[in-house]
Amino acid sequence: MTFVFVLVVLKMASGQDWFNAKVSSLLQEDLRVSTLTELKDHLTSLPHNEASHISNVLQLALVFDCLNDTNTEQVDLACDVLSLCLSNLTLGESTIRYGNALERALIHPYSGVKLMALKEIKRSLLNEEVIYNLCDKTALVINIITCLKDEDLAVAKEASDIIFTLGITIPGANRITANEILVPLEGILNTNEVVRLRVYEAVVRICVESDYSFQKFIKVGFIHRILAELKSNDVLLKINIIEILSYLGQCDHGYVFLDQNGTLNNIVGFMNEDDLTMQLCQPGILRFFGHVAHKKPLDFFKKYPVVIERLYSNLNIEDMTVLGVSLDTIGYIGQTNEGKLALQSTGNRIEVAIKNISSKLSSLPTETRIRALNCLENLLRVVDNNNEIVSLSREWYGIIDTDPMDIILRYAKNPFSELKVAGLGILNSIAGQEWGQECIKNTPGLIEFLLDRSIESVKECKEAKYDIVKLLSQSTVFDHITSERLQTFVKEGAFYVYATTEVAIEGN
Repeated sequence: MTFVFVLVVLKMASGQDWFNAKVSSLLQEDLRVSTLTELKDHLTSLPHNEASHISNVLQLALVFDCLNDTNTEQVDLACDVLSLCLSNLTLGESTIRYGNALERALIHPYSGVKLMALKEIKRSLLNEEVIYNLCDKTALVINIITCLKDEDLAVAKEASDIIFTLGITIPGANRITANEILVPLEGILNTNEVVRLRVYEAVVRICVESDYSFQKFIKVGFIHRILAELKSNDVLLKINIIEILSYLGQCDHGYVFLDQNGTLNNIVGFMNEDDLTMQLCQPGILRFFGHVAHKKPLDFFKKYPVVIERLYSNLNIEDMTVLGVSLDTIGYIGQTNEGKLALQSTGNRIEVAIKNISSKLSSLPTETRIRALNCLENLLRVVDNNNEIVSLSREWYGIIDTDPMDIILRYAKNPFSELKVAGLGILNSIAGQEWGQECIKNTPGLIEFLLDRSIESVKECKEAKYDIVKLLSQSTVFDHITSERLQTFVKEGAFYVYATTEVAIEGN
């Protein structure tokens, strides 16, 4: 055993000498591409423990120097070698040993270099101690934030993820909202509108996750700067700001803030503006309120009934874009038990809406029809077995039509797969409820249709049927024979194919 250990140590030492020699040869410019190729190939071929050992003892300064060149092949190879080596270091080691080099890499003109550095920094943040250390590296933090304005979206995305990880911590929030960061951040915000929106989105992501960080950004005036954009005459900018704020409205502290400072009222007011602004903004506004109302439906319905009335009235308009968004929004609000109760609190308005949706189905374009079917599915689906909600679901089912199952099967048996999946979705929503199972049991031929795999050729349709049968197989409303058939179907799986046996008879 000792002899084997000595051999391993000698082998590692020999390998280390080879790597050191190769790195030294990077001083010769004409050998850099071939040397980097050799380094990359050798590192890739090494077992993890050897690669880790080499990466920890190797001095990478000369490899970083290879980034300072216009030869893209050389730069790419240097990035590959650095990625292999840095990823084998213990978390945080790279920012300690090569912090200055990584800092310079973040302002490199080539996006591949920035990505290499950002990915390594992002990996290092898995160690909480690194987050604290990084907060002390002001120049490095500034360069990370500067990457938000990069033309390469991949670079901006990695930078945003790092800023998020930093920003949701107390030291990170303190650092990002400090003057030495806010001053250069102001310059980044002035780059152009696209970059400004990127920064706003990154900040709002942080604020949604951490109330402490949210309060810090409020204190330095950053949130009010975002809200001020709502006064812009640029309709497209206003739409984007509303979308970004919709995420803030989904967390408790964000909702309270937007409600108490009048922002929600201001956005409601946009629905009363001139026709052009309304036409362009309304889908975004409705999505915004859908996100907010989904989180706190009862409170929202009480304070902003005009929004709900607008959603209901939109079911009668010819604009398919607005109609589609209104269907999505009503369905999204109605996903939760609290949302269903909020809709029920509007009295006969929700009943009229359900009748309206079902009566329009046949005349709607396919895409909007699918959204209408999805809306009905959300309204009928019960997440938890709550007796009040189950009763409400059954009541709404009966409102769809005098024969609701006939309408549902019209789409569940439709030859077009997208419509079929939407129709099967409604069947699925009632298949988990006892009253729905009774309806399915009492519909002639429906069980046979669900168990017939031969008529389905589309994967999504097979899976949708299987999910329904799986729910029914757990029911107690069926007779013993039917239950066995359902359970056998589930055991066989969605894509089971019946085996057929043929006997070949040899002729003379």
